[in-house]
Amino acid sequence: MDNIHEEKIELMRKYLGRIANGFDYHIKGEIPSKKIDNALKKFAYGMDRKTIIGFYDTTVIGSGKNGYIFTDDKMYYVDTLEKPKKLWYDDIKSMRITDMDKEDKERTLEIIQFDGTETIIKSSFVNKTPLMEFLEEIKNYDASLKQSKMTIKQEKTNNQFAESGGLGVGAYRTVNNQYDEEKFHARQGHGFAAERANTLYDKLKGHDAKIVGDDNAKNGADRIVDGVYIQSKYCATGSRCINECFEEGGKGSFRYMMDGKPMQIEVPSDKYADAIQAMEEKIRNGQVKGVTDPNEAKNIVRKGNFTYAQARNIAKAGTIESLTYDSVNGIITASSAFGVTAIISFATSVWNGEDFDNALKIATYSGLKVGGTAFITSVLAAQLSKAGLNSALVGSSEALVAMMGPKASAVIINAFRSGSKIYGAAAMKSAAKLFRGNAITAGITFMVLSSLDVADIFRGRISGKQLFKNMAGTAATVGGGTGGWIAGAAAGSAILPGVGTVIGGLVGTMAGGSLAGKATNDVIGKFVEDDADEMVEIIESVFTDMASEYLLNNKEAEKAVDKLRDKLTGKVLKEMYASDNRKKFARKLLTPIIENETAKREVIHDPSEEQMLVSIQSVLEEISDTLIEEGYEVALA
Repeated sequence: MDNIHEEKIELMRKYLGRIANGFDYHIKGEIPSKKIDNALKKFAYGMDRKTIIGFYDTTVIGSGKNGYIFTDDKMYYVDTLEKPKKLWYDDIKSMRITDMDKEDKERTLEIIQFDGTETIIKSSFVNKTPLMEFLEEIKNYDASLKQSKMTIKQEKTNNQFAESGGLGVGAYRTVNNQYDEEKFHARQGHGFAAERANTLYDKLKGHDAKIVGDDNAKNGADRIVDGVYIQSKYCATGSRCINECFEEGGKGSFRYMMDGKPMQIEVPSDKYADAIQAMEEKIRNGQVKGVTDPNEAKNIVRKGNFTYAQARNIAKAGTIESLTYDSVNGIITASSAFGVTAIISFATSVWNGEDFDNALKIATYSGLKVGGTAFITSVLAAQLSKAGLNSALVGSSEALVAMMGPKASAVIINAFRSGSKIYGAAAMKSAAKLFRGNAITAGITFMVLSSLDVADIFRGRISGKQLFKNMAGTAATVGGGTGGWIAGAAAGSAILPGVGTVIGGLVGTMAGGSLAGKATNDVIGKFVEDDADEMVEIIESVFTDMASEYLLNNKEAEKAVDKLRDKLTGKVLKEMYASDNRKKFARKLLTPIIENETAKREVIHDPSEEQMLVSIQSVLEEISDTLIEEGYEVALA
């Protein structure tokens, strides 16, 4: 607010010297206090001193009893022998200058207000053109500022398409992680954990790293880093890591060859020295085709980024290593969710007419909201899955897949898989894994999005029925988005595998999530009244009573409502709901707003006894004349 006031002072500085014609003028900070005191008494009744931006004193002696005072939102003015007047900038509908053949000071400024009132400024003390330009500029300044604030507030709370899209992308990555990491629960799960942890570490270091072992090719690589084929072996000892790379339990030939050369064997960092010695011995024994120099062991054995114990802990729930690994994955997932949400939000804001800065603010707000949700969901889903929740859902997920059948399962799972397509029993098994990940991710997303509502009910800030409505809407949005992603991804993959999978899923989750959420809110809204609506009704009732008490006119009531609208946030409504006396809360909220409006009224002085007697006589005479005209005899004393 201070910045806005300062900007209006600068706007006043731009024009006031040109508006003034022959008398003193002052910008805020240069106005003698005595002049303001006199103006308050004579023509600027109820004015808030803090809102003044300029004063044009049209008195000969510089007393400040006549002139023009410009504030943040209105102009107080009075000319010699005229009544004091006040003009709100936002009441101005149109302006024009007449008598253009005369000097500017002799022209007339005609101002039409929205209620039809016409204001005429003819004083030769004022140059009309700069005055009209100032009024036009400050009016437009306030209008654009108000529109910007309203738009940002609306976009912050209603951006379902962008947020559904971001949540869908976050869920997609989380579900994929769950699908890939289900192997962590197997007997050798720590080996799969090592593959993924090393790949994630290499990516963060800027290497081109990817997992390729999911194709289950015989004697194939587990991963590729910068074009180098790698087989991961995370065993309790270095010699066991090497023995598993040879036929016949370590007695036969080296198994992992690529284009006639041995692949690199990645071992735990704490088993590296032992593994080098074991490999040197195998080379001396002639067990590695094409390699005879034992020193080549250092080029074949690769030191992993993690120890054996760390790899085992990554596959468990609740360990430091596991939480760190899942948090890094969560950050990557959150970044994707943030990016998609922000891009969609930014684009729709620009299309809706927002300027660049406002569109960027809206996009950032939405992106942070969804990105934070995606991060928490990703970490919790991974931890709960490692804790055994994934295994607990095996029965239900397999029953669901059995109902779908092998063909439908193959369509869905092949949309998410890389590599060769799978069918039949293999497709059904993989689809069950996918659904388990979706169930966990959707459930946690729902929990995260509803957590604030649950906290509010324990704090007494919303009702049980409001919690039910909010959670039902959240569940529908999450469920619709999840189903929309699966259906959209399957359709997109059929048209254009890879890119089409993501695009189809994104479109599906945006449509499914937003439409499902809206439909649920529409249905539930018919029999569950929002707490906010209930609180607003109480405020409206109290406002009606206070409008009568304070004798508010239409303009005062409207301006009071505008001020109330700025203060009526969700937080205020929740505090009102939690209060012991909601009507008292509403009155306390409204009182300073209404009193601020009524304080701006012109002071009404009591009429003298003589004036009152003259008025009584006039009224009685009018009544007497009316009665005589209607045929009644009136006896006048």
